[in-house]
Amino acid sequence: MSTLRPLGVPRLAKFSSISRRELSSLLIAWVVLGISFSLAYLFNGVSAIDFALIFPLTLVFVWTGFLGLELALKFTAEKYGCWAEFKLWTYGAVMALLFALVSRGTFVFAAPGAVYIASRAGYFGEGLDRKSNGIVSVMGPLVNVVAASIFFAALVGVRSLGFPDLSVGGSGFRFLTAGVSLNLWLSAFNMLPIFILDGQKVFAWDKKIWAVITIPLWVAAITSPAILASLFH
Repeated sequence: MSTLRPLGVPRLAKFSSISRRELSSLLIAWVVLGISFSLAYLFNGVSAIDFALIFPLTLVFVWTGFLGLELALKFTAEKYGCWAEFKLWTYGAVMALLFALVSRGTFVFAAPGAVYIASRAGYFGEGLDRKSNGIVSVMGPLVNVVAASIFFAALVGVRSLGFPDLSVGGSGFRFLTAGVSLNLWLSAFNMLPIFILDGQKVFAWDKKIWAVITIPLWVAAITSPAILASLFH
């Protein structure tokens, strides 16, 4: 979810580059997505006690997924000398909640904000570099794939040791399984070639590379719940 201007000289990115305004935007987006992804369980009739456990656990995957994605974009851009800041998209945050409510939690419009990137030589920069834009934009979904792989490895580990996935009552919520599915969904959704999402920048750079990345992500995101259920439940 980035808008890129020309890349500059590589340098180390620092967490200190996150401003208070940016931190506030990240926290709001984090909570909005946490609520949106938790609503499916609420609509399925879980108890208030179970939901009180599911919501903070959902915030954990949103942290590794959405915030990991956005910070990867920000720090990658800053590493090359660009200005980068996450900004809350109010309409996107409202749409995330509305889509989750209307669909009873089965679909989440996961775009409550975006990382905006510009050359430090000027806010608007000059000579947009599509290749650099596309390469940086791939970093966010890549973080989601890595996070999904970590959750999957943890799931394989606990199951091989004879332990069950962490669940909450009879809600159907399983922590590690949900971590895999949610991260795959976020990576696939973010590669859609539409405004504000990273897929648009990758698509504009190279349509073949976009297809090679996006098609497998969507296949994995759609099939992973059934595959995980058959393997581990």
